[in-house]
Amino acid sequence: MQQDQEFHFSKRMSRIDTSQIRKVFDLAARLPDPVNMSIGQPHYAMPQPIVHSIERALRDGRTSYTPTQGIMPLRERLSLKYKQENNFEISPDDILISSGVSSLLQLLFLCLLDPGDRILLTDPCFLIYRSLASFFDIKMDFLPEEFTRQDIEKINPENLRMILYSSPSNPSGYIMKTDQIRMLADLSDRSGALLVSDEIYELFDYEKQFVSAASLHPKTMTLTGFSKTYSMTGLRLAAAAGPSGIIKAMTTLQQYTVVCAPAAVQWGGIQALDLDMSEYVEMYRKNRDECVKRLSGKLQFSKPGGAFYIFPKVPGKDSEFVERAIKEKQLLLVPGSIFSSAKDRIRISYAASPENLERGLTALIDLL
Repeated sequence: MQQDQEFHFSKRMSRIDTSQIRKVFDLAARLPDPVNMSIGQPHYAMPQPIVHSIERALRDGRTSYTPTQGIMPLRERLSLKYKQENNFEISPDDILISSGVSSLLQLLFLCLLDPGDRILLTDPCFLIYRSLASFFDIKMDFLPEEFTRQDIEKINPENLRMILYSSPSNPSGYIMKTDQIRMLADLSDRSGALLVSDEIYELFDYEKQFVSAASLHPKTMTLTGFSKTYSMTGLRLAAAAGPSGIIKAMTTLQQYTVVCAPAAVQWGGIQALDLDMSEYVEMYRKNRDECVKRLSGKLQFSKPGGAFYIFPKVPGKDSEFVERAIKEKQLLLVPGSIFSSAKDRIRISYAASPENLERGLTALIDLL
């Protein structure tokens, strides 16, 4: 083992830290039999048709570099998906394939934002949004998740470069309402800021409330991920669809960073888009309903409309509550402060089998 040395790190590195979620994952690996309600990935295996498609691509020798922008058959299939399922039309030429939504977010920040620029987020929001903004020295403004026109009117449009949100939301499962999207679109037009809609959880929409922002505002940048729906988190596949000039800039930058998404996985993505995932979505709807039933009256929370998370208030500080859960119940939860300015919330993931969900809820209720 090499001896530790003193290295000079960039100033940017002082503005981020190891994700608290990763710390929970590391802790889980050391516990003998943890009850894991922290992990943000499906508990089911990737569907076999996708496995077979990737295997076939490998046998056919599809292991070389692909075009930086992604293989045309996948971009064409995504273009059809957006027209049929998301109610907006976009050319395959205006779609970029990359290695996960996280990579696409990095490309967007690098292409569009300079230190001192401003970005508008919701509170709570996915932790990577805040971490990237901090890393690149971007100023952050926040809207409450259930914002109104009065909240929007308080936002200064000057030097606002990006409006970014996820729907359904990680960590709360909140689904952005149509009139809210229209307000954000109007602010985008007035300020010149790019509206970015992260739709990685779009199929986990339990009451059919989800609206794709680009169906209301054509200049939206839509981010689509394969990880959550198809249990492909480790295979790293996602797409951005949006204004031509920005897609071209992101593609240019991808040549020097990601290079291309894994070739065989891109072919698997075509198969994924043809699958009916409704039985999996229904499984998590039942899990959502069980969480709501068991936790109502014990914790304060808004009923999630989608994704597979609940974001309740807890007694005391979130970090202390999470520590108690680990020590007393070997129950793994995520502190809400990594997603929000609030210090009294936790994120519960119900992406679990019914048996493990029951075990986790029982441990949580006992702890309460």
